[in-house]
Amino acid sequence: MEPTIPQEGGEESGSRRKTGRRRRRSPTPPMSSTGLAATQSESPRRGKWKRSRHSKKRARATAADTAAATAAASGSVVSEHASSSGVSSAVSSPIRWPLLCRTVIGEDASGRKVFEPFIKMDPKLVDAYDELTSKYHEKRGRQLKLVTLHQHESQSCMLKQELVPTRESATKTVLKAAKGVMGLSSYVDGRLLKQTTGFLIDWNSESKVGTLLTSALLIRSKSPPVDEWIGAGEYIPEAEVHVHLLDRDDTIVAAELLHYDKNYNLALFKVGISVSAEVLSFGSELKFGQEVFMLGRDKDLYLNIGHGHVQYVGSNSYERHHYMFLNCGLSECGLGGPVIDLNGEVTGMVNSQRTGFIPSSTILKCLHMWKKFNCIPRLHIGVKFSAIKFLDPIQIEAIYRKCNIDEGLIVQHVSEGSSAERQGIRTGDILQCCNGVYMSTTVELENLLLEICEEHLDKGNQIDSNVEVQAGIFHTRSGLNCTKNLAVKVSDSIEVVTRGVVHVGT
Repeated sequence: MEPTIPQEGGEESGSRRKTGRRRRRSPTPPMSSTGLAATQSESPRRGKWKRSRHSKKRARATAADTAAATAAASGSVVSEHASSSGVSSAVSSPIRWPLLCRTVIGEDASGRKVFEPFIKMDPKLVDAYDELTSKYHEKRGRQLKLVTLHQHESQSCMLKQELVPTRESATKTVLKAAKGVMGLSSYVDGRLLKQTTGFLIDWNSESKVGTLLTSALLIRSKSPPVDEWIGAGEYIPEAEVHVHLLDRDDTIVAAELLHYDKNYNLALFKVGISVSAEVLSFGSELKFGQEVFMLGRDKDLYLNIGHGHVQYVGSNSYERHHYMFLNCGLSECGLGGPVIDLNGEVTGMVNSQRTGFIPSSTILKCLHMWKKFNCIPRLHIGVKFSAIKFLDPIQIEAIYRKCNIDEGLIVQHVSEGSSAERQGIRTGDILQCCNGVYMSTTVELENLLLEICEEHLDKGNQIDSNVEVQAGIFHTRSGLNCTKNLAVKVSDSIEVVTRGVVHVGT
């Protein structure tokens, strides 16, 4: 905290009176009762306070003596506090607060010292003080930009009271993982397109080349539509992408796009990293209610930390099946950032403004498919689902009484012209199993479809071929269970679920 001026009393106390001279905006340091004398004296009011010994002596000084004393004192002040001017040198000079020595001319009724008014002092001396004060604040401003003194505009969740019991261990976990979390920027024709976060999933210490995983929204030219199943996204794979490294110089390097997938909005980039880098490892098991941290980089590369729990909710009818959700906020550039557990293992990647993330189980399957087939093929069944398990228990109990089913996926929408629609599957029906495997969430369904797709391609089949999937369906209207053989397409493009329309008046 900077020094502050003591309160001055009396009719002549206070700040400088208005003259033609500029007013000082900086705070004034404490005044000294000895030292520099001003050029003029002022007679105090009779009986109000006593003239100090120094003041009497100054009043008896001749004009020549006074001028000489002022000049000498002024030079002394400038010399003593020259370090506050911020003059560069091999070693930074220490900062000094400029002290303007003023004469005590008395005391007020409460016993506080009353100082000589600024207007009575030598203008040259006051100007010298103003200049040194200005230089002091300039240098102090430069000091406060040092990383050790700079205070970020916002605080992280690590300072929350609820994290006190585990703060030490959690801080170590977060800071270790942060060494592999980087900021990315995309540009088109020199114009900034998007900023996201990415994290290192591979790095070769010999070649100094790493692989970064992030959100494909980094190279998307338009904001995502409300309904992701429309498939209206436009991507610019030729966009110039820069990675902001975590070295002392904030080095920026160009990244090479390895692959991007529109359905999962995953993007992989190759980047040269000369310094030692932290590769984040994946955890495979994730439970609802589990405590996790969400990491990201803001536009200034400061680490953003979100703390929360995996929510007991599933995707709505506008979101893809592979999402799970957190109850913490998302930073501006947080898309593509990792979700880590208390052990520092990646449990997912943030990829939705609703703080939806792709769980690590799905990411690992996607990375496996990419390495194996140089793409991420999946099955397009043309149906939107929601999970029974996330409903209100009142509704779950009612479904069990009427359908004798307490787990499965409710059909929310069937794509026009799809095999499911031709097989008579309708909104409100329940999917219980695929190829004999029962499931309770859409994430489980998504992972199962990836496995079926891989098995199909391993048999020598090609992309864009069809595979037959046996779907165990409960028809809610008839109350009957049946098995439907669906001819499902294998594709590495984005799945589009279209709404059936009836043309009227054409």
